[in-house]
Amino acid sequence: MNSTSLATTVVEPLSIGAPEPAIGTTTPPGLDARPVIDRIGAGAPRHAATPGTDASAAPTPGWRARVAVVAAGMCAFFTMYVTQGLLPTLQGVFHASVAELSLTITFTTLAVALAAPFSGSLSDRYGRKPVLLFSLAGLSLTTALAATAGSLHALLAWRLLEGLFIPGVFTATVAYIGEEWPASAVPAVTALYISGSVAGGFLGRFIAGMVTAHWDWQAAFVVLGAINAIFLLLIARGLPPSRRFRPSANLRASLAGLRPHLRNPKLLGTYAIGFGILFSQVCTFTYVSFHLAAAPYRLDLRQLSLLFTVYLVGMLVTPLAGRLAWRFGQRRVFVAAVAMSGTGMLLTLLPTLPDIVLGLTMSSAGVFVAQAMATSQVPALARQARSSAVGLYVMCYYLGGSIGAFAPSLVWEHAGWAGCVAVVLVMQGLITLAAWTVWRPVAGDAGRGAPAQAPGAL
Repeated sequence: MNSTSLATTVVEPLSIGAPEPAIGTTTPPGLDARPVIDRIGAGAPRHAATPGTDASAAPTPGWRARVAVVAAGMCAFFTMYVTQGLLPTLQGVFHASVAELSLTITFTTLAVALAAPFSGSLSDRYGRKPVLLFSLAGLSLTTALAATAGSLHALLAWRLLEGLFIPGVFTATVAYIGEEWPASAVPAVTALYISGSVAGGFLGRFIAGMVTAHWDWQAAFVVLGAINAIFLLLIARGLPPSRRFRPSANLRASLAGLRPHLRNPKLLGTYAIGFGILFSQVCTFTYVSFHLAAAPYRLDLRQLSLLFTVYLVGMLVTPLAGRLAWRFGQRRVFVAAVAMSGTGMLLTLLPTLPDIVLGLTMSSAGVFVAQAMATSQVPALARQARSSAVGLYVMCYYLGGSIGAFAPSLVWEHAGWAGCVAVVLVMQGLITLAAWTVWRPVAGDAGRGAPAQAPGAL
């Protein structure tokens, strides 16, 4: 998930956005930029200018800024799941168990989960571009230094540090988009960010696999660190300074809204659904690598890297999610999406490789749509302090990814791929039941606004 997208896209991968109106109201189909700001910049009006700046006279960022947004989306998800396709290779290097190797994903997603609620607050306080550039610099450095790891424990430490810097990239970028572009342009620019995050999630795995196949895994981390550094320079030059940003009073004010959300049953249910979504996706793509690297398939590292092209389906299906929700209602679309994902998982039990690839494609498509439905619920259910509400969602979402990478290792050891598929199907059944119960329709539900994109690449 392993996409889209949180920004808190967000669109793995995590920009999260949703319709502004409360449940039961209607809006025209399409993306609504306001929740993006509500969730990341609580208390900071979208067009609030910095002192001495005329917000109405501020020019709209040009094409270089749009390229920078795509680059930021790619950087946010280049390295989050980079070890997924490398796990069979790392097993030979470190002579570790599957459970131990899965921690190279768990540590990163766990760090993202812990840092996500605070990254938006830092962006609110210190500015979008400074937090974005600082996060990219830290991510570039820790990714490259991961190549110095002489043991699995050292690699885990670097992976943890990488995860701490990732949320600052997507939270600052999505907030910047909502503040600096006019409302009419925000959906298109957000779509560029989502496309970048999905492409980054795929390319990170693909580049790492190809470089490792030609040289070694250390070279893969150096190359990805260098790419992030190059993109850092591109973003620094291409993204104009913020003209409509106003800092929050203090970090405490940005975090003050957490407590009410923990007493909101509908939000708690939605947080559990987000947990299950990423749990399923990370479990699938972590253990299918071991499945296809073993007999009778014996895929090599290059072939396993190409397997992640199924992630690109997210670039196609996520924009359709809003139209489907507008026509059929979010709850029905969610159930249909999970059903498609579950059907795809069953196809992966067939013995032929084309059937497995088709199953993984269907599973990914369903997960991307389901994630779009879930993220769109959070701002509407929170109704106030949306920044902290989405921060908690992102935390639960990536906690699901952390546990989805590690916990199924026990099932893998005893029941193999079929056992992992069973785990995913059980989780998908639970989140379907939760969504059907928690998201009970009210008058006008079928016409609720279309959900915004998922948090990027999963």
